[in-house]
Amino acid sequence: MLQVKRQDQITFLQSELLSRIPGVVHAFSTRRAERSDFSLGPADSPNPMIQINRARFLATIGAAGWPIIKLKQIHSGTVVDIVNTAAAVDAIPGDAAMTALRGVILGVQTADCVPILVADKKGRAVAAIHAGWRGTAARIAQATIRNLVEKFHLEPNSLYAAIGPHIGVCCYEVGADVTAAISDTAAIETRAEWAKPHLNLAAANLKQLLEAGLPENQIETSSLCTKCREDLFHSFRRDGKKTGHLLSIIGLFP
Repeated sequence: MLQVKRQDQITFLQSELLSRIPGVVHAFSTRRAERSDFSLGPADSPNPMIQINRARFLATIGAAGWPIIKLKQIHSGTVVDIVNTAAAVDAIPGDAAMTALRGVILGVQTADCVPILVADKKGRAVAAIHAGWRGTAARIAQATIRNLVEKFHLEPNSLYAAIGPHIGVCCYEVGADVTAAISDTAAIETRAEWAKPHLNLAAANLKQLLEAGLPENQIETSSLCTKCREDLFHSFRRDGKKTGHLLSIIGLFP
């Protein structure tokens, strides 16, 4: 399970599975630091506190000074192969990034969408995935695994994944456009007390990872709902445009 930790006045989560892999650093941020407004995005924010918070977060998890690759998240199925640090300056369009570079952080920003962190068990490559409903419909999790396997000559059963905090099925009411786009009908749930169907993002992305060949015991899924847990997480569904941003990061030690 994901473990909630606190260090240097910053609260974050780490995966027990990913923590076992030598040479891999990772974390899922929360809104908790000295106060409850700790935000790590957007990356291009003019607010100087965002960059200060990002630097503090990296230092807390042992990656002080590492460049953070910036994705211009477009709710797509696009997977970017990071071969240099240019995107640490100019964001590159896409919703998943993978790399074998060392001393570089891959990060995805969320405020209800699903962050997924992936690592090879021998520390040869890592990936970070942003999966909202559009990315889920585009099967971005499955595409990322396929790209990792092909690019770095890995086997799917060598990969471990952590599905981070996201809006739970309890709170994710969706319309007909979403239900029509999601091919995994089992992820669309209905209850008598719900006016509309709800989407189980975790279940849909878990199924994609399994179909891509990851063993079930090598996937960890957070049960924490970003909308319900106002004490820990930012949530766009709950707070609207005033919400902060969470950052989920992964990288390889030099």
